[in-house]
Amino acid sequence: MKKWLIDNGVDIAKVDIKAMDPGPAITALSAGKIDGVFLPHPSPAIIELNGKGESVVPSGEMWPNHACCSLVVSGELIRDNPDLVLQILRIHNNATLYINEHPDEAAKIFAARTNQDIDQVKRSLQTWDGKWISDPHEEISSTLEYATENYKLKYITKKLTAEDLFDTSFYDRVF
Repeated sequence: MKKWLIDNGVDIAKVDIKAMDPGPAITALSAGKIDGVFLPHPSPAIIELNGKGESVVPSGEMWPNHACCSLVVSGELIRDNPDLVLQILRIHNNATLYINEHPDEAAKIFAARTNQDIDQVKRSLQTWDGKWISDPHEEISSTLEYATENYKLKYITKKLTAEDLFDTSFYDRVF
């Protein structure tokens, strides 16, 4: 979000940005304690359906083709249980294919498993401007761009490379 603000001429030193998880952020916005939020879906749909706010700029417009969510496993799991890592990748790929082919059914499953309102989940899927992917190669460029911005903002002390951030060897073995 800071990159987008800076790119649009906003002096971020004059903006009070507070890090919050989605639940507290929705509550703070609903209570009028904050003026705006930058949250992942389904939060924008929840806010809109509850009449507490309106989405004005989707994240894909703020940063086209940005990486959103990634499947990450620990080095310990890779070392101690590589077969499980391969199985997790297969399951993730199958789930990605399923949601792309059956979004309504996937919404029902998600709502039931997470105890979320089905209308909010469906609204989220309809208004989200991202795409469901399972190939990590599609996220490398965007992730490196994001890491570069983190470096420029001094959140990290060194520029990160693809090798620092990605190990696609398991994915490449399966697919």
